[in-house]
Amino acid sequence: MPTADRARAFDRFWRASDSPHDGTGLGLPIVRHLVHASGGDITLHEAPGTGLDARVRLRPAPPHPTPGAPPSGPTRRRPGRHARTPAYPW
Repeated sequence: MPTADRARAFDRFWRASDSPHDGTGLGLPIVRHLVHASGGDITLHEAPGTGLDARVRLRPAPPHPTPGAPPSGPTRRRPGRHARTPAYPW
């Protein structure tokens, strides 16, 4: 795939004119959206022979909490309760 086409590969509904595959042109835009929402990055590179390699880089996951350890991070109080509970984004 030419470099100019690679730049457009993340455009919604765009498909290379010489593509032998059927499709809607939404796969890479959806993947890019999910990867960016996760704090990562996606790049396209020429694959050996023909086609492209999509390289996805994601942030490492935070470490798992130790069982029995008190919660870390922000906390909030529930009305009528004295115990501190973890704050949730929802």
